[in-house]
Amino acid sequence: MNDKQRSGAGKQFHCAHLLNDYSGSPRVLGQTISALRERGHACSVYVGSNGRGVLDELDVPAYKYAYRRFGSRWLTLLAYLWSQLVLFLVLFRRLRPGAIVLVNTMMPFGAALAGRLRGAAVVYHLHETSIKPAVLKKFLRWVIGCCACKVLYVSKYLQQNDAIGCVPGITVYNGLAESFQCQAASTVYKHLHNGQFNVLMLTSLKAYKGVNEFVGLASAMIDQPQVKFTLVLSASRGEVGEYFKNMAVPENLDLHPATSDVGRFYSSASLVMNLSRVDSCVETFGLTILEAMAFGIPTIVPPVGGPVELVSDGVEGYQIDSRNHEQLVRTVTRLSQDPQVCQALSERARRKASEFSTANFQKNIVMVFDDL
Repeated sequence: MNDKQRSGAGKQFHCAHLLNDYSGSPRVLGQTISALRERGHACSVYVGSNGRGVLDELDVPAYKYAYRRFGSRWLTLLAYLWSQLVLFLVLFRRLRPGAIVLVNTMMPFGAALAGRLRGAAVVYHLHETSIKPAVLKKFLRWVIGCCACKVLYVSKYLQQNDAIGCVPGITVYNGLAESFQCQAASTVYKHLHNGQFNVLMLTSLKAYKGVNEFVGLASAMIDQPQVKFTLVLSASRGEVGEYFKNMAVPENLDLHPATSDVGRFYSSASLVMNLSRVDSCVETFGLTILEAMAFGIPTIVPPVGGPVELVSDGVEGYQIDSRNHEQLVRTVTRLSQDPQVCQALSERARRKASEFSTANFQKNIVMVFDDL
């Protein structure tokens, strides 16, 4: 047995996630599973999806249970509850003494209930807790309080503001995959690409994530042909088309559906934005912001939540409320015309991102499970 495998080797992890796509939380689960396997543990993944996502790329036993979103909120809720019943029944049959159930996000409560009833150790990894309706969030918090022996939080902000008080918790910052870090480190930041200042945002297809604000910003800057906007959405091409079918999309804005190759967008970006609405969605970490910083890209982030633990105002980027439309326009315009400022922000962003290495994440994440 090597040094990486000595502490608590041979544990069986059953990892549960709800929606398999290319967003941050399944990417972090993939990194967690890789770290656990490197440590010598056995892992299997249980994921709800009717499409493909980053968890399909893992070389571990996988079980898919049906889950999909509908235009109707009530149909989506029924699909969600059915998916958790199926997940509960599958895990209840498969769990054995000494197993560990890792529940990724608050949503897969069926896995937590099965783990509790079968005597397994249940650990939650919380990424975002902006869940509606409020009664659902209250129920999910109750399940965590009853079932979990430990909770991981992705930022100090999340642990301080939405902790499950009766369960021991620890902050483990997200890290970047080693292959992604290598790609980022080998990419030289450029202020302009083919003479254009490229503004990029990668996000979920939800209004509270600032999608409409990004479109509005592009529209407001249509008279500045050197500035181009790119919006990459964690959704299918059909879902993107449906969302924008009644919206005027300016000519300086390109829309893209979900992709596994986000690096190609970062490599041609001059500025990356996160415009989540602070009055309805406080970001708890901001993985796309960290990824952009690894590429040396200046960023604009909300002035609250986890992103402020990554970006200091005026140091690696800027903290701006997405409701402050005029300040956004002024800042993007100024940066598009000032390569020296962008270069200085770029260098500081790379230094800050280096603190979130693969090695640090792997070390911190596996230590959480050593005493279970």
